[in-house]
Amino acid sequence: PLQLACDLCAIVSNSGQMAGQKVGAEIDRASCIWRMNNAPTRGYEEDVGRRTMIRVVSHTSVPLLLKNPDYFFKDANSTIYVIWGPFRNMRKDGHGIVYNMLRKAVEAYPSAKIYVTTEKRMSYCDAVFKKETGKDR
Repeated sequence: PLQLACDLCAIVSNSGQMAGQKVGAEIDRASCIWRMNNAPTRGYEEDVGRRTMIRVVSHTSVPLLLKNPDYFFKDANSTIYVIWGPFRNMRKDGHGIVYNMLRKAVEAYPSAKIYVTTEKRMSYCDAVFKKETGKDR
């Protein structure tokens, strides 16, 4: 299980709305900085900051990470990746397509810190999403 000790978190979306906001220094002051999917930081530091502690990645964005693995896994070795997705893609029995991609990434970048959500946690998150939006994910 992933264990964190954060007193102030910055959660940074991959939205174009961050462009021009010039909040990078404020974001970098947080003890934990969470980023979503494959949003870049290089070239956008003034707006989104330089540091990343945790990157939460949808199963659909994993192929985008793997298109540029040096950027995500080699240069950012201290970043923790939390990958979420449906059980059919994340299963560990050799049939989970995303899980298999991640295993290959860890083989190529053994210092990468990659966590996947459990089926139980995904069900919980799906229930929260449905309760708050009235829609199935």
